[in-house]
Amino acid sequence: MKNLIILLCVFSLFFTACSDILEEEPKTFISSVNFYKSEADFNAALMGLYVDVRNIGLQKNLQEVFADYSDLPESAEQTGDIWQNNPSANFWPIRQNWSFPYAIINNANLILAGLENIELEAAVEAGIEAEAKCLRAYAYFQLVQLYGDIPLRTEPVRSLDEIQKEKSSQNDIYDLIINDLIFAESNLPDDAVDEGRVYKSAATGLLAKVYLTTAGYPLNITANYSLAKTKAVEVITSDKFQLLGDYAQVFHNNRYTSETIWEALVSPPNVGNPLHQNTAPTGNQTATMLPTEAFINSFAIGDRRMEWGIKDGYTNAKGNEIVSRTYYNKFIDEQFFEDELSPAETSSTLDYTIPILRLAEMYLIAAEAENEMNGPAAAYEYINKVRERARIDNADPLNVPDLSGLSQEDFRDAVLMERKWELHLEGSAWFDLKRTQSFDLVQAARGSELVVPIGPYNNTWLIPDFEISNNNIDQNPSYGGN
Repeated sequence: MKNLIILLCVFSLFFTACSDILEEEPKTFISSVNFYKSEADFNAALMGLYVDVRNIGLQKNLQEVFADYSDLPESAEQTGDIWQNNPSANFWPIRQNWSFPYAIINNANLILAGLENIELEAAVEAGIEAEAKCLRAYAYFQLVQLYGDIPLRTEPVRSLDEIQKEKSSQNDIYDLIINDLIFAESNLPDDAVDEGRVYKSAATGLLAKVYLTTAGYPLNITANYSLAKTKAVEVITSDKFQLLGDYAQVFHNNRYTSETIWEALVSPPNVGNPLHQNTAPTGNQTATMLPTEAFINSFAIGDRRMEWGIKDGYTNAKGNEIVSRTYYNKFIDEQFFEDELSPAETSSTLDYTIPILRLAEMYLIAAEAENEMNGPAAAYEYINKVRERARIDNADPLNVPDLSGLSQEDFRDAVLMERKWELHLEGSAWFDLKRTQSFDLVQAARGSELVVPIGPYNNTWLIPDFEISNNNIDQNPSYGGN
């Protein structure tokens, strides 16, 4: 019973205090639906969904740990086990990557149910529904990629009796995701009400990613490459976004840039961004994402993404060596090194945004999809746009040269490598390994350092222990379930 009550606290965290749940005979959460009396109530509820959008963004580092370009984490606890392909269903990343999206889903479902009990202006109601469905789709997109077949919930959980729900197929999950995003794309405003909130182009960008994903493993709906390219190009040609001239300008910001499609915002000191401490190997056992030598050496000559994006050690103005090895620079604030802040201080202070969608990825989606459909001839224009921005010296032909003359297979390898150079640390690594079935790259990179060799089980994560206990579902089949 205790576990069930804890799970219900997660499901109702935005509207219902856990103290209300901890009654001897909890009966219902229907009062949460009745909370909505006005447009302002719905707006407040929608804003609450973004707490777990941010939380999902901060969990992406664990998907990056498994990447073939990630070195052994500074900390061996759990993240080290994941790096060695030896996870457990009780690991906190396994649990949180499940619970945060489902919190969004349940609270979005509460909003959608609440719309049935109030009359609002049609356009206002459609906008509320669109935002809730867009965020629900985003949450399901994270879940289905990680865990495969999962419970499909389109109604809010209001009682203990509604906790148990069997798994639905990935096809059914993706059908909901796509339908939700199509509705959102048609009904969200052209511009975000506030930075951090979804709007039309965010839904279009998410559709591009969803279509690209479903064109690959496990659904292999290759017709969706065309849809992925169409949606990516719609974003590219919308005239709303522009690639920044310098790769370094994309990061170390606390607001949107011209390249931003959608980012999660933080608000120190209450909620900071812990990605500095997760990428700063200062000897405090907090750096979970570190570059391998092979990845560093894979960059072309004159690539700003390596020259700025990966640093080799740091000695501050006092002469103290703060970092003694290579590290990623995307989320590093060097002033923290100068001030010699503790990991706890950096995680509560860093105000950098967390990328979810940006324009460069749309170019890479268009390039990959075009190549899969027709070969590379018309795909070069998209990938070379990203490579052009990466050049330190545009006058030097050896600096990240344009691609040309590749076979379809060679271009396929090239665009996936480009994604690593461009998007490392942004949460795409594990998803790319899965949809392209390239987990063998991890085996080749780590070899005997893996406790468990790469195998079919790597296509899904373990379902967390509390869900197995609370729900009437088995562990994923590749881990011994049915």
